Amino acid sequence: MRDVAVVGAGIVGCAIGLELARRGASCTVIDRNGEVGHGSTSASCGIVRRFYSTPTMIAMAHEGAHTWADWAGYLGVPEDSGIAHFERPGMLFIPPAIDDRVRAVVGHMRDLGVEVELLSKEEVEERFPFLDASSHSPIRQPDDDSFFDDTGRPIAGAVLEPDAGYVVSPQLATTDLRRAGDEAGVRFRLGRAVTEISRSGDGFRISLQDGSVVRAGVVVNAAGPHSAIVNELAGVSLPIETRALRREVHAMDNPLFSAAAGSPVPILGDVDSGIYLRPEARGREFMVGSLDPECDEKEWVTDPDDFDETCSRQAFERHALRLMKRFPEVTLGSCRGVAGLYDVTLRDWNPILDRTDEPGFYVAMGTSGSSFKTAPVIGMALAELIQAGEAGRDHDRDPVGLTLPRTGAEIDLGFFSRNRGAHASSGSVLG
Repeated sequence: MRDVAVVGAGIVGCAIGLELARRGASCTVIDRNGEVGHGSTSASCGIVRRFYSTPTMIAMAHEGAHTWADWAGYLGVPEDSGIAHFERPGMLFIPPAIDDRVRAVVGHMRDLGVEVELLSKEEVEERFPFLDASSHSPIRQPDDDSFFDDTGRPIAGAVLEPDAGYVVSPQLATTDLRRAGDEAGVRFRLGRAVTEISRSGDGFRISLQDGSVVRAGVVVNAAGPHSAIVNELAGVSLPIETRALRREVHAMDNPLFSAAAGSPVPILGDVDSGIYLRPEARGREFMVGSLDPECDEKEWVTDPDDFDETCSRQAFERHALRLMKRFPEVTLGSCRGVAGLYDVTLRDWNPILDRTDEPGFYVAMGTSGSSFKTAPVIGMALAELIQAGEAGRDHDRDPVGLTLPRTGAEIDLGFFSRNRGAHASSGSVLG
């Protein structure tokens, strides 16, 4: 395989670099930030769940869950080497309805061997008595006069994924990948923004902000919210649009935490309320974010280097008040949290993992805020795709397949094509 340059040293870019190096490629990972995982990855909640709209994404996430459960084994290091920790409190999904679509997703999960339960409203109340079991849809803004009105309807039920979890420090996980990459021979060029990508013979010349140059036969664009800009630098256009979306995640105190017993609260994907949460600080706090209900205006960002990185009181109260309706013991507290960017595929919120019309130029972009869990699998997918493509296979006409090593599932990488139609999707970070 020819020399490969990966633009972007977030969790996805570092995973791609490691997988390429393990296949014998000479690989350089480049990033504008001074350390790996300092872009969108640093604002990730690191949630690892399999509840997705399509069988392919469920399979990707299931493989990802197995990888995170054996993170030391994947990295090739001892368990006690200070690597990122994977907590597994389970995840409860509360959809507006338990309809055919939800039942189909549960069926696909079971087909792949995922442990999953369909719960009635009564079972939710019995197992999670701290949650209010009222339906809150249609979702409204807190300043709507009817926001606090009782709908008079209970939730239809819920989906429980008992062994779902989260990676405690996504940034540390990315550092883990860098260390494994170092061992595998990956070179990292950090603190150097890409300023130009041009053709040089049968490869590419990548100019960096400090005046240095990286030459490579293959380029992978894994630059997250900067990926559209990197494509422009290379003169590459795609028939599918991505945009940077600003998002906030806020910290709130967990009223049920005790030092002796910990916390009984699972990760929550409350589509009926428009929010999600996961435990933080060993259960002392929650991280609360949005599931993009239709009533909320999206904050699209034109320049990923120029956006407001501070949390707003308005967004905090919107998240907090929605959570307080579902979890009445929660109190408002002070505004704390982080703001970051998603790289969203507008068509269906599924990633684009593909070749392009520029020979040797590949993309892993449009990850839409939900690809942390699948990053190691994306690394495998890009390595497989590049190896086949550089050997002469036309992925557009003859899509490459990938057998996932831990679960044995087989996926068609054509699912992630730049030329695809819209896949089934929640139209949100849930995928």
